[in-house]
Amino acid sequence: MDRLKAYGGNSIRTWNPHNAGKILDDAHRLGLTVTLGLDVRAERHGFDYSNPEQVAQQLEGIRKTVLQYRNHPALLAWGIGNELNLHYSNPKVWDAVNAIAVMIHELDPNHLVTTMLAGINQKEFDYIQEKCPAIDLIAVQVYGGLASVPQQIKSVGWTKPYIVTEWGPTGHWEVTQTPWSASIEENSSEKAAVYKSRYEASIGTDKNCLGSYVFLWGQKQERTPTWYGLFTEAGEENEVVDVMQYLWSKKWPENRSPQVSSLLLDGKKAADFVYVEPGKTYPVAVSVNDPDGDKLTTRWELLHESTDLKEGGDREERPKAIPGRIAAEGQQHTQLTVPAEEGAYRLFVYVSDGHNNVATANIPFYVTAKKSNTSASSTQKNAYRFSTEPVWADEFNYEGLPDTTKWSYDIGSKYNGWGNNEDQYYVASSLKNSVVGKGVLKIKALKENKGGKPYTSARLVSKDKGDFLYGRFEARAKLPRGRGNWPAIWMLPTASKYGNWPNSGEIDILEHVGYDQDVLHISTHTKAYNHNINTQKTATTKVAGVSDNFHLYRVDWTPEYIKGFIDDQEIFSVENEHKTFAEWPFDQKFHWLLNLAIGGNWGGKHGVDDKIFPNVFEIDYVRVYELLP
Repeated sequence: MDRLKAYGGNSIRTWNPHNAGKILDDAHRLGLTVTLGLDVRAERHGFDYSNPEQVAQQLEGIRKTVLQYRNHPALLAWGIGNELNLHYSNPKVWDAVNAIAVMIHELDPNHLVTTMLAGINQKEFDYIQEKCPAIDLIAVQVYGGLASVPQQIKSVGWTKPYIVTEWGPTGHWEVTQTPWSASIEENSSEKAAVYKSRYEASIGTDKNCLGSYVFLWGQKQERTPTWYGLFTEAGEENEVVDVMQYLWSKKWPENRSPQVSSLLLDGKKAADFVYVEPGKTYPVAVSVNDPDGDKLTTRWELLHESTDLKEGGDREERPKAIPGRIAAEGQQHTQLTVPAEEGAYRLFVYVSDGHNNVATANIPFYVTAKKSNTSASSTQKNAYRFSTEPVWADEFNYEGLPDTTKWSYDIGSKYNGWGNNEDQYYVASSLKNSVVGKGVLKIKALKENKGGKPYTSARLVSKDKGDFLYGRFEARAKLPRGRGNWPAIWMLPTASKYGNWPNSGEIDILEHVGYDQDVLHISTHTKAYNHNINTQKTATTKVAGVSDNFHLYRVDWTPEYIKGFIDDQEIFSVENEHKTFAEWPFDQKFHWLLNLAIGGNWGGKHGVDDKIFPNVFEIDYVRVYELLP
């Protein structure tokens, strides 16, 4: 807190009232204020909001906290719980939140009351508007999507003030993942750049935003020891602290942090998906400069890839360091002897300037006896075969609108931008947005206002016209180029016999986001395995020239597995665990979706470049081959 005050910050936020007396006293001594978190149990931790006894007991505990601290001079506001909307199903939680807010106002009319939401979703904001009239302002927690917060707040109909109670680097659920499901972390300089640009582009100038709390003014293990903390375990400050001092005070610190430009293992960066062989030695190199010309010292650390993966900031165990693997610990260019044990690892580097400033970076890698670009075995439990001729196809060898016997359209911008805060309005039967000619379907995104959205595009669906249980599904396509686009070739269940998404499943034959050129994704989503709880089954690979040439995207779907291929190279596999629908809902008919989205939680993570329009997604054909008995 001393540093926070010195650097121009003026308030802190806690998650619960643990040690609140000391925190409030220390804040008051420094002239800081505190948004004090109230310990409200989450459904994902086993709390039952349909149990009146539990709810009443919790309310009484919170009453005692409010009575204890309501008159403290450092108190700014009360925060009811933390991300109570994360993986919940019982809307009665909002009744409990309102009851807490009403109780607080009765006991303490002098302080504002809020509750902290994970993300900005229409459903939760509708519940808050309906069930929580005693809430004074809303608090949201957003990472990669910070730049679009003002727009999203307006789109869900919130007219009261708001604050952002967590924001920071690109989240581990928002970045590219390696084929072995390791998230690729930004280095400290990349983080500094996005903190500054996202803040200045959004909440820093939005009059409805009353303030924000940057995450995390400290250090913790969450996916890695460096992902979210602005300090190392030793208290060194990374470049983001420089940025925060500038944003708070409009002055850069006299001594700036070292700046890192690259970290390479065997000449490859993290996005190259590095595979190495057991026991071999490889060169490693970090490139760092210091703006003040300070003498730099380097420290390397090798860890197993973390397996203690939680959600919502729950405590994770730090992996133990693996010593003795770096040839020259203090050098920026040295050698790593990789472990003999196969598996996933991550190499960290810390470069310090002698003035308590540090640059950090890490690179995940996979030790395997056989170098591979696949995330799955090429062996099959069963030798499934498929027909040699398609049983359903569209070759797009005609002119005009797409074939109405095969395709319908999703229209509009429903469900808060199709559940992803997307920025396009989907139109139907428009030659401007979906046209067939010269053997190719072109889905076009245009910069034009419609339905309250700044762009138009198209989403073709084969529902009730092409529905399939098992088979080989392939499409040949050329992807659009440019920051902000999000093309996809995918499948959804036609009848959704296990309920709404993700219960009934999703199969993504191809996804691509324009800010990550040539990086392709194949995934499946189910109730047990989906990106909302960071358990999705996914594979990622790089393919050069996906926007210059047509490539073949394919999924083989059988009763035992789903495998994904790009240009006939297998990169993805998920097996039927033979448990419940939560793991394997893929025993019902699915249909095609072809679309070009713009912006949204993923596609718009780095904004939308309006110079890319018209943006065009070209599809040469789609084909379905029958699974043979």
